[in-house]
Amino acid sequence: MTFRLGFQTHLHGEQSAADLYAGGIDLFQAAEELGFETGWVAQHHLSTNEGRLPSPLVFLAAVAQRTSRIRLGTAVVTITLDEPLRVAEDAAVLDALASGRLELGIGSGNPHPEQFAAFGRSADDRRALYANASDVLRRALAGEELAPGTRLQPPAPTLLERIWESPGSVEREAQVARDGHGVLIGIGPAATVQLELAQAYLAAAAEVGIAPRLAIVHSAFFGASAEAVADSLWPGVRDSSLSYYQRAGWVGEDAAPEELLAAMNIHHGTVDDVIASIGAAPVVELATDLVFAAQAHRTTFDEAIRGLETIAREVAPVLGWKRAAAEVGA
Repeated sequence: MTFRLGFQTHLHGEQSAADLYAGGIDLFQAAEELGFETGWVAQHHLSTNEGRLPSPLVFLAAVAQRTSRIRLGTAVVTITLDEPLRVAEDAAVLDALASGRLELGIGSGNPHPEQFAAFGRSADDRRALYANASDVLRRALAGEELAPGTRLQPPAPTLLERIWESPGSVEREAQVARDGHGVLIGIGPAATVQLELAQAYLAAAAEVGIAPRLAIVHSAFFGASAEAVADSLWPGVRDSSLSYYQRAGWVGEDAAPEELLAAMNIHHGTVDDVIASIGAAPVVELATDLVFAAQAHRTTFDEAIRGLETIAREVAPVLGWKRAAAEVGA
């Protein structure tokens, strides 16, 4: 396998916002020192147990000033709840501050009625909202005239080549490829949902003749045994994800911890356990980018950094990753 190594965080934690974001910046710095090529942050609006960062572009502007190599990704900006031209402006400013390191992931967001209502919109309209917003965003980044004599400032034409989407259907995967964008696949069981989506994207990319950008997001958590790690992870994943995965039909009504962890692609246990588990997922072999979630709901930043150390030093090299020659010894 040849892939870029990345990590993702939802910025979980119960500390103050100032301490939380400072810890997140430290996480990016540590990942860069370990050779990770990409780091991704998720966006979550208003009160939620899914994550505590509503403004990823603002956060990544701070990260940009403390790092120099690692690419800075949004996974994803919910453009259905924002003004797309303002997203383009903020992204262009961040990309300038980061010397062209932004990887701009965009999405329609989860259909939480209360969140859409808070922004004066309806979750029922999110597909139409997304189609319009993504069109405005692309035209702005392309430097098109948006009104007589007006264009995006600062210009960021190369950012069009670094847009990522996270569609949930085979049909949308094919369209993303036709648009020349990358895809982030982070939910659904690897052997079924993720594999089908990845294959649809790659087939369409080959048909239109573009170089694919396929990021597969999995998790890895380490401990003395798979059972011990599962026990520690279970309360958090049960409370945050069990009902969602049951409604999707990805786990049964009486799902045990191991069933849910497997469906969520959470590889856990000893280093050998994790390597074997990842190796058993065929979709991983298709990835151009392999991204590891760095935090569970109760993971501290110190624990997340230790997990990234294990991934970079013991797991990723076995999977075929090689740290960039310019960074060896950095």
